[in-house]
Amino acid sequence: MPKIGTPPDVPALSRSRILPACGLGAGHDRRSEPVCVMLVRDVMTADPTTIAPTASLQEALERMQTLRIRHLPVLRGTKLVGLVTWTDLMRAAVPPAAGDRTGQRVELPERLRVSDVMVRDLHTTSPDAPVEEAAALLRKHKIGCLLVLERDQLVGIVTESDLFDALVYLRGGDLDGVRLSVALPVGLEDLARLVQALRALQPDRWGLVLSVRLDGVVKRADLCATQVPPLVLAEHLAAAGLQPFHLRFRVAAKRR
Repeated sequence: MPKIGTPPDVPALSRSRILPACGLGAGHDRRSEPVCVMLVRDVMTADPTTIAPTASLQEALERMQTLRIRHLPVLRGTKLVGLVTWTDLMRAAVPPAAGDRTGQRVELPERLRVSDVMVRDLHTTSPDAPVEEAAALLRKHKIGCLLVLERDQLVGIVTESDLFDALVYLRGGDLDGVRLSVALPVGLEDLARLVQALRALQPDRWGLVLSVRLDGVVKRADLCATQVPPLVLAEHLAAAGLQPFHLRFRVAAKRR
């Protein structure tokens, strides 16, 4: 019986995967940058490892441990028929160990096959779906992954960790610098003033991540700026008649 601890970690999504998806990165001509719309295909794991429905639970467990993954799509030939997860295996253990994080040894019933414990009601998405739609599906159904289908064939898998990494990147969570919010009570008119104020600070010389929401409830912009003094930025926005708030500044820890 193998020693079971915490579920295997999912490898982090690197900037080297995200930047090309947005037309950015080394060698890219910034003058021709496209609008960055991140799709599922940009963050998913393509051609994921799969398992047969007739495989033993032990085989599924060993495959997850070896590859440090938590989800295995189940294929009968080339047809997708299910999904088996780390939690499914722990629930099938004797005794059940779904909440076990102590490193105890777990016994999996030899008589059971993957088809006995797998999920058959599958939630899927398209590789061309925006990542925010995939995230909304995960939240709606309270699940940890979506299987990615193209022409009814499995082409990838996207997990909550993949989408968290995408969110961090899109919101500038991986950058150090000043973060603040700006009220936009007049909507697009205020947004235009914000853009003009930022342009006057020559943002091409420093990093900027800007996200905006204008609806019946929220009218605000959130931004992250690198290599610009926070008070200079806040004062410049205030001089333009804007209302900055939630000012925060983060500096990377010095390496020893």
